Amino acid sequence: MSLGPAQRSDSCATSALIGRAMTTALAAPPEKAQAAHRRRDIQGLRALAVVVVILFHAGLPVPGGFIGVDIFFVISGFVITAMLMREWADTGRLRFGQFYLRRFRRLTPALALMVSVTMIAGFFFLSPLGPQETAAKTGLGAMLIVANFVIASTTGGYFDAPAETNPLLNTWSLSVEEQFYLIFPALLALGWVVARRMSRSTVADRQHGAAPTRPLAPFVIVGLVAIVSFALTQVSSSTGWLGFYSPFTRAWEFAIGALLALAAVRLKSVALATVIGLIGLVMTLASLWLITDKTQWPGSWTLLPVFGTLLLILAGSNAANPVSRALGLRPFVAVGDASYSLYLWHWPFIVFAALAWPGEEWILVAAALASCLPAVLSYVFVEQPIRRSAGHPAILIVATMTPPIVLAGALWFSSAQGSFSPNIQAYQAATMSHSAADINGCDQGIPAGEVPDACRWNASAAGSPIILLGDSNAAHFSEALIGVSDTLQRPLTIAADTGCPFIDTKFTQSAFNREQAKACRAYITDSIDWLQTQPPSTVVLSSSDRIWVTPGFTLQPSGLKGNSPEGTNILDEALTKTVKRIQEAGHTVVLVQVVPHWTGKGRAEWDPSACTTIDIVNERCQQSMPVEEALASHAASRNAIETTAAETGAIVVDLMERMCPAGVCSTRQGDLFVYRDATHITPEMSALLAPDFVAVLR
Repeated sequence: MSLGPAQRSDSCATSALIGRAMTTALAAPPEKAQAAHRRRDIQGLRALAVVVVILFHAGLPVPGGFIGVDIFFVISGFVITAMLMREWADTGRLRFGQFYLRRFRRLTPALALMVSVTMIAGFFFLSPLGPQETAAKTGLGAMLIVANFVIASTTGGYFDAPAETNPLLNTWSLSVEEQFYLIFPALLALGWVVARRMSRSTVADRQHGAAPTRPLAPFVIVGLVAIVSFALTQVSSSTGWLGFYSPFTRAWEFAIGALLALAAVRLKSVALATVIGLIGLVMTLASLWLITDKTQWPGSWTLLPVFGTLLLILAGSNAANPVSRALGLRPFVAVGDASYSLYLWHWPFIVFAALAWPGEEWILVAAALASCLPAVLSYVFVEQPIRRSAGHPAILIVATMTPPIVLAGALWFSSAQGSFSPNIQAYQAATMSHSAADINGCDQGIPAGEVPDACRWNASAAGSPIILLGDSNAAHFSEALIGVSDTLQRPLTIAADTGCPFIDTKFTQSAFNREQAKACRAYITDSIDWLQTQPPSTVVLSSSDRIWVTPGFTLQPSGLKGNSPEGTNILDEALTKTVKRIQEAGHTVVLVQVVPHWTGKGRAEWDPSACTTIDIVNERCQQSMPVEEALASHAASRNAIETTAAETGAIVVDLMERMCPAGVCSTRQGDLFVYRDATHITPEMSALLAPDFVAVLR
């Protein structure tokens, strides 16, 4: 959902390829030289990149729109390398200080303005239950060129739900591009220095220090960067140092563009340029629908838009071809010129609009359109004037960096203090709390026989053991079962696996990759195998009923969806088989009916992280529903548990009446916070359920 660096590329590219931008990017060449290096087709390509990203973020049917950032990376590699080549050829050296100052002038003031405005808006429109702190950290990261790593550690995956409430998510790519700028010019300079020392064939070379037209050393260095970086994409994860936001798995995209610039290819044939341009355009546009958020990214599929962009840039070396001429039309160029500001502003507008009008799909498009106004104003009154200004660098840097950093720090501090509101502080304590199983790492899919001592309570007690198994809907009963263990003096073991319902059947789910699915299966089978070797105990099984009600689970080998009528029958039989296997080993089985969830048909998911400061202060954050709605929502799993209990004699714990007193379910009951999110109860509520479990397990 982000395209930050892309726009940075865009900005960098703009600096390099547009007349005045060149003045800021490379040592102010003459006006005629600026015009000579301006490529309108690249501006049009930038326009394409930013538009598809905005369409994707606005929820329109462009599933692969996020590839716009990859288009920008390739453009940036090409343009920056071409600019540096010209400077080296003219002067025999690269002036790094001037290069970084020009980058700062071109990119940072506009970013600082957007971050400052977002921090102010964040106090009113973001939730103090996590998103405010995340946005503040991201704002600081954006100004310090580490937003990508901050986002990976706080927000998580680019396509995960938390990303939708981070208004600075798009800055990840800006940081990646700036990290590229920090290192790449030095690598090129190293290559040219080596090439110059290896090629002293003429007096001119010795006098002017000019590198050969196509020196080998830069090709080797940049080529190695591309090969190693692309290899890393094949072993990368969704986040972290080798994930979506990593500069190490993105460097090859810059390097591909750089290699094209180093090759200095000029197509003489219009026909050939046309064919290459058409192929590149088809590859790039096809990416928008062949690639989705389920595609491993970056990865092998990233080659499609990257090489499509490369071919379009190559075709533009002969500007007479119709593809490049179309990209160079005035409207496309105008959008390309302002693409950096468009990229900066569209995402905060979309996030804040979605929070203010939840569930309204049209509002995303309206917000994207509305963001064009501040983007154009930023382009005209911030980007353009500052990059042409000749003010003192120290004053510019201090004046630019101070406001966003101070405002981000203030938002972070305010969030940490619960906005100085007792009501918000109470919400924070409840919704940001974690169960004992979470804290002790008992929900990591470790089989019951292998969990660490931290996941065992009252191990020396003389009573019959209690073993809690299931997914995160088992883990949230930690406090209740610990209370049972203390009351009845029975040893307790907790072994859960988040997202993995404890049913002995093979299934896949769209939220899991192959390794996660394999680990889930191993957790279930290894735990059951271990139970075969243990003395009699009470095994408590508790899982979310998502496998019965959502389309994300596919049963194997039938290929049926778990929420289909046929799939439901298979799940019912599998649950019965699971219970029987455990009972045959001499254990008593207790099945826990799922507590009401705040999701489902006709109901927007209750998400406390979407509750703004104003919502919480005005008591508009909690939700309620009649118990009949909860019963209907969970009918499939409730029926399965009742059927299994009737056939096997398993004990059933049904907390519905306890969770919904007087026939009404609520996320908050007076001063008691019942839920910490849409599907999990708070540790405080869990502890209050201990007597209900004691009554059954006694």
